[in-house]
Amino acid sequence: MYRLYKNDNQNPKELEKMINLIKNNVDCSKDIINRIDNFLETKQLPKSILDALITQRNACAVTVMNFNRVINQI
Repeated sequence: MYRLYKNDNQNPKELEKMINLIKNNVDCSKDIINRIDNFLETKQLPKSILDALITQRNACAVTVMNFNRVINQI
């Protein structure tokens, strides 16, 4: 599933816990992105609220990309 680096100083269980936390964060961020997208498509909102939601959505998308990059390196 994940490529774990061999290192005598690492605790494999701690690494697995960290990976699971990252995966949960990615899943949560993806859910937020989907909810914001759905909300933007179905509601007429003022420009200031649209801008705030789009900014939050983009921040979540960057988080997902960065976490995926980290997971692929582990």
